[in-house]
Amino acid sequence: MTDTGREIRLEERVISLLPEGEQERYRAQCAARRAEPRWDILQRSLLSQAKVRINRADLDIALVAAPEPETEVARQARVLAADLGVSRGRALTYCDIGTMLVTMPAVHEVLACGAFSFDHLRVLADATCAVDDEHREAVEEDLAALLTPTVPNQAVPGVYTLRRQVTELVGRHQPSARPPDPDETTSPPREPAHQLEFSVDTRSPERTVLHVDLPVDEATGVLRVVDAVAAVRGTSRAAALTELVLGTAGDVSVTLNCYRNLDSGEMHLENTWLSQVATDRWMARVTELCVPGHSETGSYTASEGQRATLAGRDGTCRFPGCDRPAATAQYDHVERWDEDLQDAGRGGKTATWAMQSLCPGCHAMKTRGLWNATLNPDGTCWWTSIDDGHTVVTVPTGPLADAVLTFDRRLQRRVATRAEHNAARLERLAETRAAAEQARDREECPF
Repeated sequence: MTDTGREIRLEERVISLLPEGEQERYRAQCAARRAEPRWDILQRSLLSQAKVRINRADLDIALVAAPEPETEVARQARVLAADLGVSRGRALTYCDIGTMLVTMPAVHEVLACGAFSFDHLRVLADATCAVDDEHREAVEEDLAALLTPTVPNQAVPGVYTLRRQVTELVGRHQPSARPPDPDETTSPPREPAHQLEFSVDTRSPERTVLHVDLPVDEATGVLRVVDAVAAVRGTSRAAALTELVLGTAGDVSVTLNCYRNLDSGEMHLENTWLSQVATDRWMARVTELCVPGHSETGSYTASEGQRATLAGRDGTCRFPGCDRPAATAQYDHVERWDEDLQDAGRGGKTATWAMQSLCPGCHAMKTRGLWNATLNPDGTCWWTSIDDGHTVVTVPTGPLADAVLTFDRRLQRRVATRAEHNAARLERLAETRAAAEQARDREECPF
């Protein structure tokens, strides 16, 4: 009997033990898990199918709009705007998308399914426009892999999440072509000492407007402190900032988690990968080091270590299509936690393998019973709608999402460590030989 046959027999045995009302839902989940990897939007409702046709039509329009290198921009924009009945800006975006599709045929092939909207295509075209011929093939290969689903019924990533992922991808292959981070300003990077700007607008007799320009990582820290004070004091951000400046905020504790990749040295803060300058800045502020990993506690409240692990794994809210950062999300027991059930040895666990990050709005929908969630050991989560029974799968996108140490990765680390060791050893041997030769030349050595 094949592995699939054994799996089906085991599933049917489990189904026979379930209450009658749960059997169909579990059977549908098992069928979805066995299916081929596919974007959920391609196999859902009539509304979804209509959107897929629109997405494919946008691809066709972009291909026709793809300009020749010597084409005049203004003329092309006017012609397309008139033909399509759109603004010149949108017409030029079609040109940019078409150029990407022509220069990256492998990306065009995976986009042809129609799962990605015009907004997604615009992000892809903008993020890859500066990639040169030398790096295009490598970027194209990784980008095609990024746009290919890995599990059945996978939710299409949000536009913000996709932009962040493509930004990191391009920066990894060609740092000079890396697009600005979604949260960065469009101005060129400045020296760290000149990155802080503060201006005051006192033109209004009723109020004063303060404008603060900060690097992304510093702004993240400031906002977390302000939000913590606002939550404790039950007030607005403006009032919380005022109390901080006046020294009346009281004692408020804020923990920001940084995730450091041991292989590359890159550091991730909240929802952003840091530059080397920012990495050095935050490493100097680190007060505690730990190795993230799965854990369980007997209480309802998750520990700081568990919160850090969940945020690092999830990256964003785990509800399909939601882009809100996991660092400021709530922590949801996938299976409802109940004190009476805990005493009986049942119910949801406060464990990292049984919890996920949900923003307040998505958490409320799940709590109301509008969606059922099943969290799997690989970090994927199956979301089943109560309305029509369809299942959508989300995958984690945080810096710890692929932190499982495989034998291949283990070998890569060993090879890199050994190469580093041997390079240092050979350098020392060369220095020793050079010193010996120099000593012989000066006749200071007896041999």
